[in-house]
Amino acid sequence: MGLTMRKILFIINSKAGKTEFDIRKEDIEETFRKAGRLDEIEVVDTRYKNHTKFLIDAFDSLAYDEKIVIICGGDGSLNELVNVAYGKNMTLGLIPTGTGNDFAKNFSYESFSLDSLLDFKTKKIDLIKINDFYSINVTSIGFDTQVLKRAYDYLEKNPKLGKSAYTKATIRSLTNLTYEKLNFDLKLIDGSSFQIKGEYLISALCNGAFYGSGFNPAPEAKIDDGVLNLILADKIPLIKLPSMIIKYKKGLHQSSKYLREIKVTSGTIKSKTEFLANADGEIFKTNEIKFEALPKALNWVIFSK
Repeated sequence: MGLTMRKILFIINSKAGKTEFDIRKEDIEETFRKAGRLDEIEVVDTRYKNHTKFLIDAFDSLAYDEKIVIICGGDGSLNELVNVAYGKNMTLGLIPTGTGNDFAKNFSYESFSLDSLLDFKTKKIDLIKINDFYSINVTSIGFDTQVLKRAYDYLEKNPKLGKSAYTKATIRSLTNLTYEKLNFDLKLIDGSSFQIKGEYLISALCNGAFYGSGFNPAPEAKIDDGVLNLILADKIPLIKLPSMIIKYKKGLHQSSKYLREIKVTSGTIKSKTEFLANADGEIFKTNEIKFEALPKALNWVIFSK
């Protein structure tokens, strides 16, 4: 007979930015030790590339009835976890210890403490399938990805920049704007088809409401409604761009004539040339994105009361 216990695997990304919470292996173990539940957990610091995949594959082979994986890291760590754990019988969760922590902004961590690990709830949330992989938060093309790439370059040279790297990258990117020529073939939430094409500064496919270290492209986005919020930014006069970026960051851009929001469930984005995109902050190149909302695809840990 198999075991009938619950096991929680904590994966701590040792390279995360540590700007929200600084949680160590010893802290987690001491919390469960005090509660007399140390045998319920396993805590591992990642030590090499693809270590998370190795841990998930090993965890999947165990015979526990309930398996929970909580990643301590940022959006990149979470994206990696989702892509190796989706389809396995596991509940996933996040303690935001990265630099941007944008997906965590869809929840409240205000009352989070180590004791929150002892008693939490779960709920079903959506995923985005992007070609042959998965995105849990936002996949985008254009200016925001260019900003992200520059921010990563700055952080690689000076990790202490933290979130200010994104501000610096945004200012620098304003001096070299590029627009992507894209064709969209979309399925709308009423089941009808819709085609649109043009040159776009930003194309953001949103499951969550935040990305890019605090930008709020889709204030109405919900991670459990089976709907993706596609945000498209047309050509914007340079003189208006700084104020538009401020509005975009604060989620106050919805009345702008330069941006539109389309609620979709699936579709294709194509270009005649290769473009730069990112899924939850993970940058990739392609000339076609096939996407689909996967409603309530993940069982997710909720720490907020």
